Formats: sequence, structure tokens, C-alpha cells
Amino acid sequence: MLFLAVMSVFIWGRFLLMLQLTRSFGPMLRIVIVMVGDVGKFLAIWIVILVCLASVGNLLFGDITDYAKFFQTLQLIFGTGLGNYDLGNFDNSKYDKIIGEVFIVIAVLINSVVLLNFIIAILADTYSKLSVQSLGIYYDGIIARIPMYEDDMRYGGLIVAAPPLNLLAVVMVPFYLFIKDDKKLRQVNEAYTKFAFLPLALILTLIFMALNLVSLPFAYIFAIMKKV
Repeated sequence: MLFLAVMSVFIWGRFLLMLQLTRSFGPMLRIVIVMVGDVGKFLAIWIVILVCLASVGNLLFGDITDYAKFFQTLQLIFGTGLGNYDLGNFDNSKYDKIIGEVFIVIAVLINSVVLLNFIIAILADTYSKLSVQSLGIYYDGIIARIPMYEDDMRYGGLIVAAPPLNLLAVVMVPFYLFIKDDKKLRQVNEAYTKFAFLPLALILTLIFMALNLVSLPFAYIFAIMKKV
């Protein structure tokens, strides 16, 4: 099941890559990719602040069970940023309860008010800059993906077969690795590509011929009606 779960991630990721080539979704996905970079930088800053607050909480309120361990305190500070906190934890602290409440208020202000609005401002600024360039972003994505979708004359056959014939690629991998001559490798790849496409080509040809035979009488009827 773990293998299938990993494969499902790659399959849906490939689907998003295909959507990136469309004019409707391509610019939006490129903007999302840029935003992921912004979020990554924000997370680095946020982690430093969370570790700082967790260190302070662990040192000040280490006598409280919930703050006795650093990673447990880190989880509590993270939950505090999401609005999950309990002021009753400081009733049995050696420090005044007010100090604990002030600490929680500071953590909430930093996490929920300052940093949350900060990331929203960053993403809004990124979107406002890139949205006016949506057409250019779309064409840039198309140009960047052209080499990716070009057929490799040496190894392209390994990825072009449709299921279930794509399982043969696993058997062909050792042969591809064993052949060192470039010309011979191209010939093997071309032969395997034709072999992998042959069943699909036959099936599509038969379907095409069957649909033509079924449509032929109707075509004559419509043609005669048009002439009349």
C-alpha cells in the first residue's frame, strides 16, 4: 500500500504538470509554485520563532508537566499559534500565573496576528506581481517544458508504452543499460517503441474501421438527402 500511495502522488503530480501547459491553469500553477518558495522562506523564520518561544517556555515553566520537555513545549507553542491553549496550566507554576498568561498572549500575538498577516501579505504581493504577467508566464512554461516532452531517441521507449505494456519497460531496462553503442541503442529503442505501440495502434485502427462501417450508411443517407 505504501508503494501505491507513493505512486498516486507521482500520478497526480504528473496531472498537474499537464495542467501547467494549459492557458487556463498554467499561470495559476506557476504562481502557486512561486508562492511555495515564499512559504518555505516564511517557514524558516517561523520555525526559529517557535523554537525561541519553546525554549523560553521550557526554561520558565519546566516545573509544569506540559512544559517539562522541549519538544512537548514546541507542540504546545505551535498549537497556541492555532488558538489551542489552556491558561489553567499555569495555576501550579512556581512563577506568578500572570507571567504565564502574558507569555501565552505574546505567543498568540506573534503567531496568529503578526506572522499570519505577514504570510498573507507576502502571498498577496506575489500574486499581484505575477497576475499581470499571466500570459508571459504561460508561454514561459510552454517553452520550458518543450525539452521535457521531446522524445529521447535512445531511452524514450521506456516511458511511452501504455498500460499494461509499460510493465515491459522493467524487463527492457537491463538491455538498455547493457548496450553501450549509441547507434545500436537507438535502433533497439525504435524497435521497442514500435512494438509497444503496435497493440494500441491495432486496437485504435479496428475501432476506427468499425466506427466508419457503422457510420457509412448514415453518411450515404445524409448525402442523398442533401442532394435531394
